[in-house]
Amino acid sequence: MIGKIFFIILKFLRSSKIITSFIWGIKIDTYLHDTFWDLTTLVLKKELIKTKGSKKYLDMGCGQFAILGQYYKKISTLSDVTSVDIYEKFIENSIQNSALNKNDIKVKKSNLFSDLDEKYDLITFNPPYVPSTKNKYNLEFPNIRYSELDGIKTAKDFLIEAKSFLNSDGKILLGINTFYVPQTLCTKVISETGYSVEKITKMKFNTSVVFKLKVI
Repeated sequence: MIGKIFFIILKFLRSSKIITSFIWGIKIDTYLHDTFWDLTTLVLKKELIKTKGSKKYLDMGCGQFAILGQYYKKISTLSDVTSVDIYEKFIENSIQNSALNKNDIKVKKSNLFSDLDEKYDLITFNPPYVPSTKNKYNLEFPNIRYSELDGIKTAKDFLIEAKSFLNSDGKILLGINTFYVPQTLCTKVISETGYSVEKITKMKFNTSVVFKLKVI
C-alpha cells in the first residue's frame, strides 16, 4: 500500500509543470507525454552540479525537453551543449522548449552517435533500461523505456561507441535504475566495454545510480 501511494505521488510530481520549474528552473509549454523527468534524471542532476565547466557537453537521449542539456547550460553558461534524441518529435519540442527558456543549446536527431562527428569532454546518458519482457506494445515512444530482454543492451551499445566521441580525459555519466537492472550487471558491462568506474552516485529513497566512467 505504501509503495502504491509513493508511486502515485511520484507520478504527480513528475508530471507537474510547477515542480519541474522548481527543480530544473525550466518552463514547460507543449509536451508529448506526461512524464517530464524520472528518478535517474534526478541523480544525474546531482552529479552534473559537480561537473559544471566542461567545455563540450553531450546530452544523449535528451527526451522531449532536453532537460539535462538545458539545465547544464544554465549552471555552466560557457559550455557548448549538444542534446540529441532518436525521436524527431522530441527534437522539435526540445528546440521549442529551449527557445522558450532562452537556452542556447544545439538540438539534433541522432540514433546514439549515428549523426555526430564531434568529441566531448562530458557525455551523459539516461538510457532505456526496462526489460522488454514488460508490455511495450502500442506505445508511441517505446525506446524511452524498453531495452531488450535484460534492459542493458542500449547502454552497452552506447558504451561501445562512446569511446570514439570522448576527448582525452573525457568522462561519461551513465544513469541506470537498479530496480530494473542489477548493479552487478551494470558494472560487468562497463568493464567489458573498456571503462573503469571513478565514482557511483546515489540518492536516498532512489533506486537509480549514476556511474562516472573513464576509458581504461
